Amino acid sequence: MTATLGVDLGGTGTRVVLLDPGGQVARQASVPTAVGEPGRAVAGLLVTLTDLARGHEVSAAGIGASGPITAGGIIDNQATLPAYTGVDLCRAVRQQAGWACVIDNDAAAAAMGEYTYGAGRGSRTCLTVTLGTGIGVAVISDGQLFRAGDGTHPEAGHIAVRDSPVSCYCGLARCWEQAASRTFLEGLVGGSLATAAAAARAGDARAARSFERYGQQVAAGLGTLLTLFRPDRVVLGGSAAQYLDLFAGPLTAALDRPPPYRWTPPIVAAELGDLAGAVGAAVLARSAAPVTGPVTGPVRSAG
Repeated sequence: MTATLGVDLGGTGTRVVLLDPGGQVARQASVPTAVGEPGRAVAGLLVTLTDLARGHEVSAAGIGASGPITAGGIIDNQATLPAYTGVDLCRAVRQQAGWACVIDNDAAAAAMGEYTYGAGRGSRTCLTVTLGTGIGVAVISDGQLFRAGDGTHPEAGHIAVRDSPVSCYCGLARCWEQAASRTFLEGLVGGSLATAAAAARAGDARAARSFERYGQQVAAGLGTLLTLFRPDRVVLGGSAAQYLDLFAGPLTAALDRPPPYRWTPPIVAAELGDLAGAVGAAVLARSAAPVTGPVTGPVRSAG
């Protein structure tokens, strides 16, 4: 197996990794996400990829992008990725760089990274929830990503919950993304999350109550997903997950149900941090590249 490239295409920043067959991040780069004319945006991304690949044998590239992504692999996200919306990125990669290419939702890519090399290792069915500016959700069972009936990645961060501060752009008046994203947590604490977390850990009751409420809000949607998928592990990623120790108790308590409806798998924090999406995209790229043997072991970063 040769090396693969992984791209995490976010609304403000783009991370790219070169992943070797043993799971080592041989090289990495981070650049601002283009917002201008699509042709220039694609050209700039290709320059970044070819620079990172220089001197290495690369067989394929994977792209994880802020969705929605159509079944045909086209980004349909004018709000977050206007320069790439409607563009066939994989076609451009194949034609101009000569690599095989796959594209998927960024939540799916991050989940694949954690499932293969991070906190999801060894699980059979892993539910990954990314708690960031929004909420991303992906389910991987026996190495396969769960797909909707039309072949797309389901936007499971947009499910109805009982309580939400504002209506969501998805059309729901009470949406989980608005009720449990990092953005909501920032509103709860009324300032810096790091400062509020330090206060809560030092015994500040008001700060602790904010994280307790947040755990309950995460549970409002997570309980539905546990009922649907019954995973054997839940991985929480995104910037809010670093405060899991402050809301794990309220989260677990809010998920408790009487048997036989109780389903309480381990809930753990993601391990790959900011590289999860790019690493997962590089893993997804292997589906388009020749495979010569099994790949095991943790992600390691060279240098």
